[in-house]
Amino acid sequence: MVIWIGALIFLFIEGKIEAHLILNSCHTTWLDLFFKHFTEIGGWIPFIVAGILLLFKWRISVVILLGQLVATLITTPLKRIIRAPRPSVVLSDLGIDFPIVEGVDLHSTLSFPSGHTSAAFAFCLAIALFCPKWWQKLLCLLLAILGGYSRIYLSQHFLDDVLAGALIGVVSILLLIPLVTKIKNYGNKKEKY
Repeated sequence: MVIWIGALIFLFIEGKIEAHLILNSCHTTWLDLFFKHFTEIGGWIPFIVAGILLLFKWRISVVILLGQLVATLITTPLKRIIRAPRPSVVLSDLGIDFPIVEGVDLHSTLSFPSGHTSAAFAFCLAIALFCPKWWQKLLCLLLAILGGYSRIYLSQHFLDDVLAGALIGVVSILLLIPLVTKIKNYGNKKEKY
């Protein structure tokens, strides 16, 4: 929450465009390659992981899939109602040059909120709920933050889109907490998750 509030304050101080340009200013070939693929932590990766976990840790798999469903059911209607332009459109209209990562198709509409970010946060928080150690939970948080940042790095979203997506992802899992408790306690109490 501290990081989220800090990012929100940064957004208010710098403004939407300037915040994007600052956060998007450090491109390297390695980072381009990394974030081009890492952004899928909010795309197909949760479904692959859930599919694999379904074979031997079905409880985590169910929570991941339900988290993705709830995040999508919140994010998609908001995108369609708000219909905010993406950074590529806004920056181009203002005549501002920005780095473009090769091989990434830049979208033009449905920017707010970030669906990839909501999916990444829902995915990582779902996993964190089953992690017994604090450092594992911290790693999940770091992965979610990197997933959200990847959307800014790739100029697919502004910071406000990502902050809203992160909030939706967290709320999506918090709504499932009663179910998670039942799932964790289902069946053999000695079984490890």
